Amino acid sequence: MILDATAANRTMWHTKNVEEIIYIDLERKLEVKPTIYADNSSTPFFDKVFDSIFYDPPHGWGEGHPFYKYPDAKSFKEKWKGYGDIPRYYGWDKYKSQQALLIHLYKAQKEFHRILKDDGMLWLKWNTQLISINRVLALFDLWFIMLELPVKAPTQTAGKSQTYWVCLMKEKRDFVQATLC
Repeated sequence: MILDATAANRTMWHTKNVEEIIYIDLERKLEVKPTIYADNSSTPFFDKVFDSIFYDPPHGWGEGHPFYKYPDAKSFKEKWKGYGDIPRYYGWDKYKSQQALLIHLYKAQKEFHRILKDDGMLWLKWNTQLISINRVLALFDLWFIMLELPVKAPTQTAGKSQTYWVCLMKEKRDFVQATLC
């Protein structure tokens, strides 16, 4: 089973409705409703139920760019005519400061550690426009990095910032690296 921990309007998914994915979000005005309204730092799920978790949290705080603050199509179309039907909503308005966002990221990663299977993978998407990838990854103290992929698409970057997808796995205290004989 897969968890999309920040569903927003499911804009990252080509197929918007997949039975094997549970979509959660806090925002009630979304055009594409989540499966469950839930805070990703305190979910209603049992321990170790997910094989993968996708986490594309807000990369900033406050109001952010006005293009991204409309979770529903009606208000988005009124303000941004001709830009499509499903708005991209990033949730910047949920956090009043950088510190509030960082605290939430820390709490969410602890919750993901609880609900992800021991051999599961957490996929984190991050854009470095306001906070470096290293600062964010330092909050993920229960994990080790399996893969870090910079996104090269121009639509996934903002100026000189870089977007990354990072694959994380639970850190195992008794992990022993295999050696070649």
